[in-house]
Amino acid sequence: MNSKLMRTFTRQEVEETIFNMSPLSSPGPDGFPPAFYQNHWSQVGNEVCEASLYILNSGGKVDAINATHIALIPKKNSPSTASDFHPISLYNVMYKIVSMAIANRLKSIFLGIIYVTQSAIVPRRLISDNIIVAFETLHTMKSKLSGNEGYMALKLDMSKAYDRIK
Repeated sequence: MNSKLMRTFTRQEVEETIFNMSPLSSPGPDGFPPAFYQNHWSQVGNEVCEASLYILNSGGKVDAINATHIALIPKKNSPSTASDFHPISLYNVMYKIVSMAIANRLKSIFLGIIYVTQSAIVPRRLISDNIIVAFETLHTMKSKLSGNEGYMALKLDMSKAYDRIK
């Protein structure tokens, strides 16, 4: 796994990353969404790949591409607290390319390091599956009202970690 993670990033990985992005996802402070880079790849591709690979392979700094704007979208008509807003991060596509290339590499080893019971961060597993596990646990506890064994239940506020559940 370590050798897989530590190998040199390639131009192909950068290209796959940009072309797998949603074309009209939020643009960064420069105003360019991924569609710009995808549609004009023949003009900008070499520079984008060089810059991305320099950061990924040579430890280049991301300061220049790490500018982000935050837009707060109200969840209801009269928002009064911070939790009444849905924050949208508008960060540069170049930064997205670098971070997604790293994330894509990590995804390739996820199944070897994450248990099947950990469902929130693995594709095709839903956090709502945990509701079923919690229900079954509480049902078992309720039906076993006697005996020497002790049971415990934890109530976790998942809304603090996740704004929404698919």
